[in-house]
Amino acid sequence: MGKRLRKPLHANSDVLRSNNTRVRSSGHASAAEAPVRREKQPGETTVSNEKLWIVLRRAHQAIDECLVYNVTTRGIAVTDFMVLEVLLHSAPLAAAAIAEKTRLAIASVEITISRLRQQQLISAKAHRAGEQEQFLLTEEGRNVIEWMFAEHLKDIESIFNVLSSDKLFDLYQILRKVGRNAESRRTAPAIDAGGGLTPWQLRRATEFMRQRMAHPITTKEIAASIELSDSYFRRAFKSVTGVTPHKWLLSARINHAQKLLKEGAVPMSEIASVTGFGDQSHFSRTFQRTTGVSPRIWQRDHNLR
Repeated sequence: MGKRLRKPLHANSDVLRSNNTRVRSSGHASAAEAPVRREKQPGETTVSNEKLWIVLRRAHQAIDECLVYNVTTRGIAVTDFMVLEVLLHSAPLAAAAIAEKTRLAIASVEITISRLRQQQLISAKAHRAGEQEQFLLTEEGRNVIEWMFAEHLKDIESIFNVLSSDKLFDLYQILRKVGRNAESRRTAPAIDAGGGLTPWQLRRATEFMRQRMAHPITTKEIAASIELSDSYFRRAFKSVTGVTPHKWLLSARINHAQKLLKEGAVPMSEIASVTGFGDQSHFSRTFQRTTGVSPRIWQRDHNLR
């Protein structure tokens, strides 16, 4: 293997100190002041939806960052862990299926697969000509991910052990109910009374742009994919989305680039290519003009690896 896997840092009590103690220069620890909590006001029984959403979002972010940190301290990239975990439960799978299950970009999955094959953690299943190549764990890969996944489950348990089993079940039921309600409230974009796109036309047009973003695309080509004239399509698209097709495509390219930068598995030059910017210089200029920072600075602040 390229990297030597190691036990998490928190297994060594000498490495991490509790956040609830202060260490004096003499070496003796004293109890820290209790965190300040907002006291519930008399008669207060409700919380606003806005506050609830903020707390939920922050909790999700904190949990995600904690789990990502623990994975990486064991000597493996997050993308590697995600691919290995999927293959642990669903192998054999093709790269496209892995990308769908992990929600990683296909380019990131392909590079991760190549790296894991070099480390002899996964291998390709024999297949007939014309069939998609599928991948599965090697014996060493299975040993690695079984240990990693067991530690991952312990990490998850340690996060939720502040709740009793009854509270956990209540939280599970509540979040399922809220999630289903959110899914049911997804609505199709409103169509302008003066003429717009039907939901299927909008979906097909945006899919067309996403699938071909690595190459130059004209609005005439997009319009033809849904059997509309170029001029009508441009007006209709803007009436539905509020932006021109060009701006929508640019935003999609930047979003895809950010996803690849965050995953950290694809070289900068290849990101420029797969997102349709042609070369790294053009990509860097456009990215900075759009986001306010260079791709490398953005990656430094958001990289999962």
